[in-house]
Amino acid sequence: MSRAAPQRAFAACAPGLEPALARELGALGLVARAVPGGAEAEGPDAWAVACVGSRAADAVKARLWEGPAPGAAAARKELARRMPGLELEARRDGDQVTLSADAAGSPLFKRGWRARVGAAPLRESLAAGLLLELGYDGSVPFLDPMCGSGTIAIEAALLAARRAPGGGRRFAFEDWPGHDAARTEAVRQRLGAHARPPPAPVLASDRNGGAVRLAGKNAEAAQADRFVRIERRDAAQVEPPPGPGVCLVNPPYGIRLDREVEESWRALGSLLGRLSGWTVGILAGDPALARLLPGAPTRNLEVQNGGIRCRFLVFDRHEEVTGGSSSGPFPGA
Repeated sequence: MSRAAPQRAFAACAPGLEPALARELGALGLVARAVPGGAEAEGPDAWAVACVGSRAADAVKARLWEGPAPGAAAARKELARRMPGLELEARRDGDQVTLSADAAGSPLFKRGWRARVGAAPLRESLAAGLLLELGYDGSVPFLDPMCGSGTIAIEAALLAARRAPGGGRRFAFEDWPGHDAARTEAVRQRLGAHARPPPAPVLASDRNGGAVRLAGKNAEAAQADRFVRIERRDAAQVEPPPGPGVCLVNPPYGIRLDREVEESWRALGSLLGRLSGWTVGILAGDPALARLLPGAPTRNLEVQNGGIRCRFLVFDRHEEVTGGSSSGPFPGA
């Protein structure tokens, strides 16, 4: 196989998750740094690696040229000659211009498995990015006690199974002149070789029977039904396995669903008290509802979900087990 020159890419993600995306791209073998709106990445086959392997990215732009603004017109003309019909995007930063093109072709968060969406859909890439922010790698039990249509639990199962999210998709860059199909196939094979059965349980539940049935259909469509245990149960009655573990939940809030919001958050607060040894992440569209939870979050960050500004509240329950304080939600980090 020919030795290819490094490629440059920009991977976009939900605001607030740029560092998590940069860490993910780094783990995939690229040199990456977080920037507003995503991460800049560089390395061999960067376009294929980001498109096939990234869970948190919504889109991937191929960086095709960068240089002084006066040279942009000539560069655009040369790219049009080499890659006719390609739609170029220009970004100016001071006297520097970058010319890019959409390497993915369609949004990466569209995994292709949703049978239906629930009343408050969460993008798959956002769910995956939040999991990565919590440090989840599948080695400990996972729980979503308000699973809705199952997006979070399914993404957790696929992450734990190390299934490349773009392994079965074709991307726009594969139709560009000069594309090396053998190298892209090698990337797919390399990332696909990491697949495994999840080593720890992936648990999901919801008090709504319709949501449980929908989550089951989506898990089946994602070929993750054998990895996820989904049951009908109120969060207040969930009995989690002993920690350590990771819990990620997107509870209802006023912007999302108006009915029984406080009751749901009180049930979540009841469960939180039984998650000793766990790292818990809660996506809060209305941070004021956090008053219904016991204790204060270890940390929180601002993210956006469908244009709604949210706080991602992280509770590190490990210190309840160790009896000491923790510098953050990732002991030993």
